[in-house]
Amino acid sequence: MLKRSLVVLAVLVVGVSAAFAQQPSAKATFAYDELIALPGHNTWEPILTQEIKMAQWKDLFIDASLQCGIVTDTTVKSVSGVLDTDEARGTVRVRVAIYRNGELVGYAQPDAGVDAAGELDADGVVFCDRIQTLMAKFAGLNCTADLETGAVTCTDPEELQLILKTLNANSFNFVAKDLQQGVYTLVVEAKTSAAIGDIGIGGALNKTNAFIGAGSVAIESVRMIKGEQVEF
Repeated sequence: MLKRSLVVLAVLVVGVSAAFAQQPSAKATFAYDELIALPGHNTWEPILTQEIKMAQWKDLFIDASLQCGIVTDTTVKSVSGVLDTDEARGTVRVRVAIYRNGELVGYAQPDAGVDAAGELDADGVVFCDRIQTLMAKFAGLNCTADLETGAVTCTDPEELQLILKTLNANSFNFVAKDLQQGVYTLVVEAKTSAAIGDIGIGGALNKTNAFIGAGSVAIESVRMIKGEQVEF
């Protein structure tokens, strides 16, 4: 086990120190980042990038690991027994883009495909997803009663708030098949999305956010069984 660890470490040192044009062939490589910031939602952003040189036709196993977090904040207000509903959702998706000589040649499976316009695209793999729904049906506050009719009227809504924040680490294995000789740049991309919605007349409030913490990617050059079928 120690001998294998020393070999992998040597490969990593050589891989990061050599110039791009002189990069030697390697069987494995690794990249890590302590904190990854994304500028916004609903756009794919590169978060980890690593290069590997293939001496001959081979396949790549790619293990992408990320800390992903979601914050959801829902507040509902209800009066006079009216149901008020508030919803917040946050999602983090990940995909691996493959470049050769600076040109995008595809995406690692799963989720390799094309979009409606015929361009290379991929929806990515969901690393974390949360839907938080909060509902309330309250009578209300500051209530007064009509002494003649007995009717009770409440002017201010009662309020209920729920806030959740989580951070967890997730990993997913991708594969890129039948890559020809050359230097490849693999880019792990992530996309966050946030959505809110409310139903009711009480004045619901909601907020949500999805974010990424530390991340790593391990890439290994392998030769799979001849005729191996990888289908998703």
